[in-house]
Amino acid sequence: MYGNCKCVFEAECLFEMVADCKYNAVWSAMLAGYSHYGYGYKAIECFRNMRTEGVESNQFTFPSILRACGAVMAYNFGSQVHGCIVRTGFGANIFVRSALVDMYAKCGDLNSAKSVLENMEFDDEVSWNSMILGCVRQGFEEEALSFFQKMISRNMKIDEYTLPSVLNSFASMKDMQNAISVHCLIIKTGFEAYKLVNNALIDMYAKQGKLDCAIMAFSKMVDKDVVSWTSLVTGYSHNGSYEEAIKLFCKMIVSGVYPDQIAVASVLSACAELTVLRFGQQIHATLVKSGLGSSLSVDNSLVTMYAKCGSIVDANRAFDSMPTRDVISWTALIVGYAQNGRGKHSLQFYDQMIATGTKPDYITFIGLLFACSHDGLLGSGRAYFEAMDRVYGIKPGPEHYACMIDLYGRSGKLAEAKGLLNQMVEAPDAVVWKALLAACRVHKELELGEVKCELQRTQVVTQDFTARTKSGNSVKFQQTATTLTPPQIQIVQLPLRANQHWSPVQKQTDG
Repeated sequence: MYGNCKCVFEAECLFEMVADCKYNAVWSAMLAGYSHYGYGYKAIECFRNMRTEGVESNQFTFPSILRACGAVMAYNFGSQVHGCIVRTGFGANIFVRSALVDMYAKCGDLNSAKSVLENMEFDDEVSWNSMILGCVRQGFEEEALSFFQKMISRNMKIDEYTLPSVLNSFASMKDMQNAISVHCLIIKTGFEAYKLVNNALIDMYAKQGKLDCAIMAFSKMVDKDVVSWTSLVTGYSHNGSYEEAIKLFCKMIVSGVYPDQIAVASVLSACAELTVLRFGQQIHATLVKSGLGSSLSVDNSLVTMYAKCGSIVDANRAFDSMPTRDVISWTALIVGYAQNGRGKHSLQFYDQMIATGTKPDYITFIGLLFACSHDGLLGSGRAYFEAMDRVYGIKPGPEHYACMIDLYGRSGKLAEAKGLLNQMVEAPDAVVWKALLAACRVHKELELGEVKCELQRTQVVTQDFTARTKSGNSVKFQQTATTLTPPQIQIVQLPLRANQHWSPVQKQTDG
């Protein structure tokens, strides 16, 4: 009873009190309670003690311990349990075999999961769903869809747990045509009424950039939960509709839905792109007051938001308060210092990052080369550029070449800039040509006309310039600048957790 009522501590106390009369059902009940409520390691310890006491396992014990092994990725122990299952003769039980498929799939051993699935005497939808989900999680979307097609061909029952995994596969593969076909199947079979399926539809359409379809699926939902709102907020943010992301986040709060960490991270990213510092600060303040636990993604978004909004001191404070950091954390600060004209600080933070054993990524080097370019650090820029492929195996992209060409141009080394341009494996894009154009313009080179032709060929016509010969003629250069006005956003407070309060704050408009 206590185990089924989430009272695991009370169940433990009662379990210890019956030390002399622990029979199979008592051990199985305690083990099931641990497994069901997320105490995976305690479940494993309980199973070991049960075996030590000489109590035999059965068809109820094995699914619980396998579920626990899958939850904590205890692959080796789960494999040993599989051996026990074979020796005790429970390998043919459908519930045990289904738990085995689920455990192997969650631990990433898809071959073993597939072997167990194919040797099952009867088709079991739960096992097939676990197999499909495991393929999606491991990035084998085509394999997942293959299993889904086999389910259809075998006339197996499709349920609300099958379809979200299939929709996630389409989202990763950018397969819009087949996604629409499955959406039609969802409507015909009535699964559109299921919240889990609807949330997957919103997420799938948003990830493919079909925001109108995502909005339609969202608007049809009668009972929206935090996943529904978060999927659309994240979709808006990832597709560049930052103002809409913030407005929807505010509607979410007003609706009384408590945001999760993914929603908060997405709206902070939107604040960063729109440079609405005041609203970002409001989100940060209410995040702290509301008691919502922080996460690495939220902390990274905070550092990025403050850095992009020009508040580099607050970005540093947010960074210093992080309990754990990854390459995104360090890169956010490196790029932030570079963008705020403090390139040497970027290089110092890079050295600190390397000292912690964190390896840089593609974006890290963009920040470093940008810092070197704007501070005229030619030697450091060359060293970082060469280290990308030689030390870290990162192939330079157009952004890196653009930074290096800009650095050479600012240093008056146009020959090196043009030489670097010729070394590019891929055709130079607009960013690279703009960097070379800027260098030629500064040093009044005669090749501006040629560069202009390349710019026009790549359909970049944001500059209006005239190149003339050396004989007393000047170079005119105008660049069209687009200014972004911060949106008018109603500031709202996150709802409070239980036993928390703060003084009322008057709502105001950010602008």
